[in-house]
Amino acid sequence: MTPRNIRQYFIPTSGRGFLAWTLLLILSARTANADWYSGDPYTAPTAWPQYTDNLSDVNQVLALTYDNFTWVPGVGGGVVDRVGGHFHSFGPDYGSSYDTAYWEIRTGVAHNVGGSLVSSGSGAVTSYSTSFTQGGGSVWATEVDVPNFTLPAGSYWFGLAIGKAGGNQPGAFVASTTGANGVGGPLGDDYSIYFQSQNNVVFWDYIDGTTVVGTSSAGLDPSYWIREVPEPSAVFLASSAAMIMSLVFRRRRGAKGDILLSVLQEF
Repeated sequence: MTPRNIRQYFIPTSGRGFLAWTLLLILSARTANADWYSGDPYTAPTAWPQYTDNLSDVNQVLALTYDNFTWVPGVGGGVVDRVGGHFHSFGPDYGSSYDTAYWEIRTGVAHNVGGSLVSSGSGAVTSYSTSFTQGGGSVWATEVDVPNFTLPAGSYWFGLAIGKAGGNQPGAFVASTTGANGVGGPLGDDYSIYFQSQNNVVFWDYIDGTTVVGTSSAGLDPSYWIREVPEPSAVFLASSAAMIMSLVFRRRRGAKGDILLSVLQEF
């Protein structure tokens, strides 16, 4: 039988102590994921114009920009459930127009080298506005809920194309980042690869991004992220925080004393 231990915690029901304790639970749940994030889009009137398209119209263009990343599995065992990125259109926020996506994770990618495909697919697409601006227009975020898969520790390349089913859509470009507020790495290393085909005819065959758009892209990476599925204990912590807040607010007015929380732990 697995040894077990009962741990008890006194939780203050008022004042800074309660707020700090609840915040600790929430942050513990939030940081239990081994996420990779290449960084926030920088704010500037100009931008790195690498196109994205997921076979949206009669031209059947597939365009992806790949960024290199190092993956370290966390408490979720390295199981990926979401991927996403930031995009802009050199104008209005067209994020709500995009409803399809295609993503790839590869190894061994280099200039003129496509490497080996590790995993790829699509998924349910959600787009939402952000406070970022780039290239004179709004930046939106597009996230893809992918079928769960396990990604072992290692060095990889990730690319994401977004599109619109059944018709034309305004042109979209991957937002650029210098690595600000990124998680994991490498960050802001000025190393990306671009691929584009049209009606199955390859135009840009895994080309170094600086070759495509020039040296003006120096120090910039595409703004992408990959999320690990939350571990059950992380979900428990978040639920516990909500439960404790509910208990506190249900206490009769004027009641005093702390809550004694008993947690059954395996070790």
